[in-house]
Order: sequence, then C-alpha cells, then structure tokens
Amino acid sequence: MKKRIGIPILLTVLFIFACQMPARADIVELNLFSLGCPTAFDHNSPSWQTNFDLGVTFTQISHVYIDWSGEIMGRLVLAWHTPPAYPSNEEIEAALGHYPSWRYTTALGGKTTYPESEVFDRLSEFVNGSMSWSELFDGQGTITIEYPELLSVPEISVIEYGFINLTSATLIVDGTIVPEPATIVLFVTGIIGLRTRKRKK
Repeated sequence: MKKRIGIPILLTVLFIFACQMPARADIVELNLFSLGCPTAFDHNSPSWQTNFDLGVTFTQISHVYIDWSGEIMGRLVLAWHTPPAYPSNEEIEAALGHYPSWRYTTALGGKTTYPESEVFDRLSEFVNGSMSWSELFDGQGTITIEYPELLSVPEISVIEYGFINLTSATLIVDGTIVPEPATIVLFVTGIIGLRTRKRKK
C-alpha cells in the first residue's frame, strides 16, 4: 500500500522550495510628486524631506537615480562688487539618508541661457562611493530635495537669484528584489491544485 504524503508536510516542502526561488533583478520607480514634492524651488524655499517605502525588499542594489526634468533660471552676480554683472548657474540637490552619511546628486544650469531659463531632463545618479546600499534593502528610506546655499565667497555678491521649476521627479532603484510572499503562496497553491487534480483522475 502506497503511503500518501500529508498536506501539511507537502505544504512545508513546497514552501521551503519556493523560498529558494531566485530573486529577480528589477527597477523600482517612485513618483516623488505623489509624496508631496514641490514643483518650485528658489532662494527662499525650505528643504523638502519625506520618508518613503518602495513596497519591496532587496538583496542587492547596484544603482540609485533621480530622473528629473524642468527648467533652471540662472542667477546674476558681481565680482568684487564691480560691474558688469554676469550670469552664474543655479543648482538643485537631492539627498538620500541623513547627514553626515547621506548620498547626494545635483542638477545645475541656467548660466549659458540667461536671461532665459534652461530646460533640463536628466538621469542623475546618487553618489555612493565605496559604500553599499544596505540601508535601502528594506525598501525604506528618506529623501531630501532642496535649493542649496552655494559656497559663499567674499568677492562674489548675488544681484538676482534664479529658480528651479520641476515638471517631473522620480526615484529609481536598480537592484535584486526578494520574491513577494504572495508570489510564493501562489506558487504553492498552484502545485497543490495540480496534485489534487492528478489524484482525482
């Protein structure tokens, strides 16, 4: 007489097998406007900061980017308080994590097109150095976007500040995603269904 494998034992075996399913490489995107990111930044704008949850977990992260677009109006400055004034770049900065261990990236422009704004559309990678992205493996983190105070030098004075208007801002994480529990359950349920159908035949 053949021994039949009990359902609990079968579920356990299948669950263990499913957990060994290889993680998959993928790209996860998060629209920052959906989290309340402002569209306009200038000299008087406060920093914008928020926590986020990507809804997935990772075993490895290779690159993190911000895909942003919009327009940058340059600033007008004087050297040694002596005319004529000349245009200079404005800058917007995005940072992940918290100071002093944050990872950052910037977009600047406006100098060459002044007095017109410069349109930009860039995929900017966050500076990582030799560190890993382990703090993002749980899919959670903090992002800050701000109009930074450029390094102040005594011989340069600002006559007119510029601005940055964003039309899009998306956080992009390129990494290896751990299979979701729902995927594992679906896999196990499918195997049980096939086994039950075979037994009925």
